Amino acid sequence: MLFAPVTANAGVIDGSQSAGGLTVYLGVVPAAVVKGHPTGHPEAEMHGGTPASSHSMHITAAVFEKASGARIRDANVTAHILEPGGIQRSVRLQPMTVAGALTFGGYTTFARGINYRIGIVVDRPPHMLPSQSKQAPHAMHRKPPVTVHFTYTHD
Repeated sequence: MLFAPVTANAGVIDGSQSAGGLTVYLGVVPAAVVKGHPTGHPEAEMHGGTPASSHSMHITAAVFEKASGARIRDANVTAHILEPGGIQRSVRLQPMTVAGALTFGGYTTFARGINYRIGIVVDRPPHMLPSQSKQAPHAMHRKPPVTVHFTYTHD
């Protein structure tokens, strides 16, 4: 009998998306991977500790400026998760440092065999625009939030 390797049809489909001058990389891993870190390791206690559910997953989003490739560090990042039937929930992705690089992450649960739509919303704080005149006050500029969409299947 001959067995061929079969790849599971699970995970993030096209894990990078660009919009509004940003590129977002999305990762979804079992929370048990994070739970495997030793006590005292910063990743073991991030986001308040690892949930106990067997379907708990850790969502990570790394955000970059598309033109320069610079990592975005000053953003509020939220994952909006939509299931079939219109059920939606939101997870605030908290800033975290992994291997010296800032990314955003949080825990949620996914049922097996369901296709989810995940919208990652990146909202950056207002920043000062340079003044054209020494007499004019600096104007605040707010970039609109950017949303990118991914499809995810939990197998």
